[in-house]
Amino acid sequence: MEPQNQTKRSLGLASLVFFVVAAASPLTGLVGAMPVAILEGNGAGISGIYVISGLILLLFSVGFITMSKYIKNSGAFYAYISAGLGSKLGISGLALAILAYVSIQISIAAIFGLFTQILFVEYFNINLSWWIYTIIMLLIVCMLGIEKIEIGGKILGVLMLLEVGIAVLIGLIIVFKQGQAGMLEVQSFMPNIVFSGNVGMALVFAVAAFIGFEATAIYTEECKNPERNIPFATIIAVLLITSFFAFCSWALIQAYGAKNIQSVIAVNPELFVFKLAESALGSWSVLVINILLITSLFAATQSFHNNIARYFYVISRDGFFWKRLAKLHDKKGTPYISSICQTIFMISLIMLLAFLGQDPLLDIFTWGSAITTMSILLLQIFVSIAVISFFKKHNNLQVSKWKTRYAPMGAVVSMSIVLYLVIINLEIMSGIKSQIVYLVPVLVFGSAILGYLYAIVLARLSLQFKSSLEQLTMNGD
Repeated sequence: MEPQNQTKRSLGLASLVFFVVAAASPLTGLVGAMPVAILEGNGAGISGIYVISGLILLLFSVGFITMSKYIKNSGAFYAYISAGLGSKLGISGLALAILAYVSIQISIAAIFGLFTQILFVEYFNINLSWWIYTIIMLLIVCMLGIEKIEIGGKILGVLMLLEVGIAVLIGLIIVFKQGQAGMLEVQSFMPNIVFSGNVGMALVFAVAAFIGFEATAIYTEECKNPERNIPFATIIAVLLITSFFAFCSWALIQAYGAKNIQSVIAVNPELFVFKLAESALGSWSVLVINILLITSLFAATQSFHNNIARYFYVISRDGFFWKRLAKLHDKKGTPYISSICQTIFMISLIMLLAFLGQDPLLDIFTWGSAITTMSILLLQIFVSIAVISFFKKHNNLQVSKWKTRYAPMGAVVSMSIVLYLVIINLEIMSGIKSQIVYLVPVLVFGSAILGYLYAIVLARLSLQFKSSLEQLTMNGD
């Protein structure tokens, strides 16, 4: 982005992929969510479920990518839904997108503070409150968000390669050792294992691991050759995330075998990956993983910060929000006011939650991740329907029905099933053992409805303003 709303095409394919994969926070998903998915889901079959999840997201990507060639707007989901289903539903989708990204950013920022606090207490005997570390991190994220977009891309690239690298290294060592002993198994990809146990629960955790991959379109106005790079980055991101989780989960399972993995994890799921790392690489790797977990959370926060800043930039530019948020930095070409306002809001929210005594992991992260997963799934369903509607209205465009109808329909069906599974498994997924967790669907669907009502109010106010202006002109004549 450049001043006067001119686009600066400075973001390359690699940086685009780094932004997206960083948002998925691979190491966090492997250390935190994967053991729980094995324990509460389908056991050793989780590797196959990651592959199935990747295929579902690839199916969604067909219509998503096709739409990106015709709608070049950093509003991404909001822009696509508006083009296919009208501006009112577009604003409804926008409300969901903002809810999703704010929820996941505040969740990740909170556990960043918690893990940093634990690290400093354990290794440096410095005991500061978790929210202090979170606020410092949010300020750094804000500064990077204001910097030129390619600078953030390079930093996220380094952090992402480090976190992915150590996880893959641990997996390769385990596979090599087990292979030498002739004990490698492939049960994790066999249908009878993949579809055993609580498949729905496993699928919910696996799909949640991909959150953030859809952000490629948010950088449409800032990347070089978007017609080529947006589709490529989307596909590469999905394949990378799928390959990472499928391989790493399969490799780690090899250490104990498919039959024993659930009983081993049940003893202490939080330490499962750390113990394997210590066994494979030595005790030094535990500290390294702790540090990389923290940098992984930082990278994810940076990525979601950029997403939110660009959403508010676009809607303010389109006249749906405070116009000042659409102002770009004179030299850096980034939506700096949007970044600053977002950071002030996030810091205020973190301080409020800390004052109320909310636990960063048990309260903030669990609620935030549940809200985000539901919101993104509902958004993706909306987008897929919008793709079908858009190309039906523009039937003069020569695009195959597979891309514009059948693949999006398949995405609507499969993601609706996953959304249903999320709702019925909310207690297990979130870890909140109370019926109050079912306020999450109320909040998510309620936000979509409120967004629609907001659009109606804006439309009426716009008509009233236009009518008043015409009346003043007539009186002036």
